[in-house]
Amino acid sequence: VRKERSDLRKKMFLPPLVIKTCPTAILSGGVVPFTAEYRLMMEITSGKRQSEQLAVSFLGKSLFVKAVEKLANLPHNEYYKINGWRIQYEHKFYWIGRRHYAPYGFYFAPMVSYANAHVSVGLQRYYSNTYYDFRNFNVDGVIGVQAGKINRLTIDLYAGLGYKSNKLYYHSNSYNTFQLDTKDFGDVYNSHLNAVAGINLGYSF
Repeated sequence: VRKERSDLRKKMFLPPLVIKTCPTAILSGGVVPFTAEYRLMMEITSGKRQSEQLAVSFLGKSLFVKAVEKLANLPHNEYYKINGWRIQYEHKFYWIGRRHYAPYGFYFAPMVSYANAHVSVGLQRYYSNTYYDFRNFNVDGVIGVQAGKINRLTIDLYAGLGYKSNKLYYHSNSYNTFQLDTKDFGDVYNSHLNAVAGINLGYSF
């Protein structure tokens, strides 16, 4: 009986769950130049060849900006205050490989993402609710490969291209909000062509 149960478990498809984070987003993430993105992802299989991945992120000040502020000996009341969030969704289609089920192997995925970040220059503006409001929307097609399980650890490498829309607003302490011109941010920021790439590290259950 035990042998039959063991054979049955092997034949059954048990959808794996992978909890991940993205260390590369911490170094160069977010919607604002020099912001850091602290991302938490959950991927669960929806079939033997498909999976769903949802990510939520906190956007904060990058390590580069923190270092520049300290090296420049800026007073604390002139430090940048950055906070925001991102939500991201992917539907992955896995190709048949050595493992005959998701979420391992090569995949293609449409990805949609929206992010919002508030940037205040100095504590006085921060506490008076005066800030720049950065908004980002993008839709991408990505390809990647996810490998595991080595002691239940996984690594996910991905890259892709797509469309992006960056907008910038200014929120004054009089609660007026108006859109700003972003031409001074350069062609890369204003272009609708979006490129994504990164490494995700995770733990599978």
